[in-house]
Amino acid sequence: MTRARHRRALEDCRAALERVAAAELPELAAEDLRLASRALGRITGRVDVEDVLDLVFRDFCIGK
Repeated sequence: MTRARHRRALEDCRAALERVAAAELPELAAEDLRLASRALGRITGRVDVEDVLDLVFRDFCIGK
C-alpha cells in the first residue's frame, strides 16, 4: 500500500477480523464484521449512512 489512509484502513480491518476470531458472543462478532466491512469501504469509496450523518451533524448542525 502506498497511501497511509489505505494502510490505516487495512490495519483497522485486520484488527476487527482478529477480534471476530476471538469473540465469544455472536453479537460482538457481528459488530466487528461490520467494522471490518466499513474499513474496506473507506478504501473502495463506499459511503454509508453513518458517514453522511457524521458529516451533517459535524458541519451543518445549528448551535455548533
